[in-house]
Amino acid sequence: MKILLAEDDSMIADIYQKKFEISKYEVAIATGGKEVLKKVREGKFDLILLDLVFPEIGGMELLKQIKKENYSPEAKVVIFSNLNEEENQKEAFRLGADGFIRKSQFTPEEVLAEIKKIMKQ
Repeated sequence: MKILLAEDDSMIADIYQKKFEISKYEVAIATGGKEVLKKVREGKFDLILLDLVFPEIGGMELLKQIKKENYSPEAKVVIFSNLNEEENQKEAFRLGADGFIRKSQFTPEEVLAEIKKIMKQ
């Protein structure tokens, strides 16, 4: 499985990249909104883990563009954020997100288990 981890915090990105690679997933990292769109246009991903807070382009706008442009139609898009307001979750699902994981409420092991559930593995 190929994952795009859209995360601007290098420490968090590093932790999850290692966790996913240990579990035999291929991981690409994007640290800004424009980079997310570039990688999604160029690559084929099974899962896009998308933070909501980015410089340049916010996560909701990225989600909207990814779904509208149908860049990776088969990819699951899961919001991976510390923004815990219920409105954010509702808006993400309205825009087509396949899941919503709150970073602060899950350990890396639990995130991996949640991804396996979403990906039906």
